[in-house]
Amino acid sequence: MPLAIQSFRGVTKNYGDRGTTGRFGGRIEIDNLIKTATWTFDATSLPAVGLSNLEMVIPANSTIISARLRVITAFVSSSTTTDLDVGLSQKNGTAIDVDGLMTAVNLTQTVIGLAGSITSGTGALIGKTIGAVDGELLVTPNVADLVSGRGELIVQFMTPAPLPAS
Repeated sequence: MPLAIQSFRGVTKNYGDRGTTGRFGGRIEIDNLIKTATWTFDATSLPAVGLSNLEMVIPANSTIISARLRVITAFVSSSTTTDLDVGLSQKNGTAIDVDGLMTAVNLTQTVIGLAGSITSGTGALIGKTIGAVDGELLVTPNVADLVSGRGELIVQFMTPAPLPAS
């Protein structure tokens, strides 16, 4: 990645892509109505409330259509009883719904321990609006003993309709 330093301001410009391995999420627009956000994460760095502005957010008042988790590499825990909750939180850490996308019933250790599996979420936010604040992804294990594993979360959502012209 080439860099250019502007001597009069001391600012560094980056040219080209900066790789984040999908950790902070990203959005692919299918059309102007339905959007898809994806996050790729490891067991040792689960998505949490961001301390930066790199994290992908689902815009306020968006409606969640679906949430799916694809297990890339099987998740392994030392207790073999670790389940995952997947939800949304505000940037300041206030929970919107900690298992609103996928519940521990959806993501048991048996399910997340199978590489290549895809599981659909049945959380309370599916088919509903996330509310009046932006939502950041939050993945929480019920036991903090995940050793390894890699997953990709795919969330489809609709942004709020534009207000009619007055």
